[in-house]
Amino acid sequence: MTYETILHDVKDGIVRITINQAEKMNRLSNRVLKEVIQAIENADKDDSVKVVIISGAGEKAFCAGADLSAIAHDSAFKSRENLNLYAGMCLAFHRLRKPSIAKIRGLAVAGGCGLAMLPTFSVASDDAKFGLPEINVGMWPMMVTATLFRTVGRKKAWELICLGEIIDAHEAEKMGMITKAVEGQELDDYVEKLAEKLRNKSGAIFRLGLEAYHTAMDMEYEKSMAFLRDTASILTNSPDSMEGTKAFMEKRKPRWTT
Repeated sequence: MTYETILHDVKDGIVRITINQAEKMNRLSNRVLKEVIQAIENADKDDSVKVVIISGAGEKAFCAGADLSAIAHDSAFKSRENLNLYAGMCLAFHRLRKPSIAKIRGLAVAGGCGLAMLPTFSVASDDAKFGLPEINVGMWPMMVTATLFRTVGRKKAWELICLGEIIDAHEAEKMGMITKAVEGQELDDYVEKLAEKLRNKSGAIFRLGLEAYHTAMDMEYEKSMAFLRDTASILTNSPDSMEGTKAFMEKRKPRWTT
């Protein structure tokens, strides 16, 4: 597929998706959202892909959310289309059964803050900024709420939503919004090393584990325990689980099926 608004690179089992709209602060236009969704869905279907990395072009912004000037002039139909596509992007990450990493430089605000939280790991430069400023312009971060409340504690989530203030990367790490804040010059190297570590794990086990996590999260506690018990039995008897145990006993590196 030919992409117009994102850069898409696949090498050694790692897909790198870059929102290539630096002059627009990597905002989430309908076209950008469609292409990100397509890239994520393609990565999930491709057995050769082990890890997905998403980032934004340039130094100023990872992603500054939706284009408010465009929304102000759009019809209700077009605005709803943008919301549907944003929901589609969230669901694409939710359904992705491979580890993913957000590599964050600069601003990650509004819908861009939501995007920063979607992957399995979120790593930011220490000068990155995060926030949900919608309340300041008479709006509410509806589409980010589901992700936010699943990522940070309720009190901190309300603080972010109701005050609309911008926080730094260290505060974001402290509240669990991101995995880690690193020095800016170390970000690329840190993310590449993390991706390499993940690439060397079993893809089959990741698929089972991530599927179990997302399914159990939406269940009542008692039902989730029964589901996880049954899934654990399936996992234990899977080829990669048996290979991992055998390799451990033989003091060698495992040879994964995927």
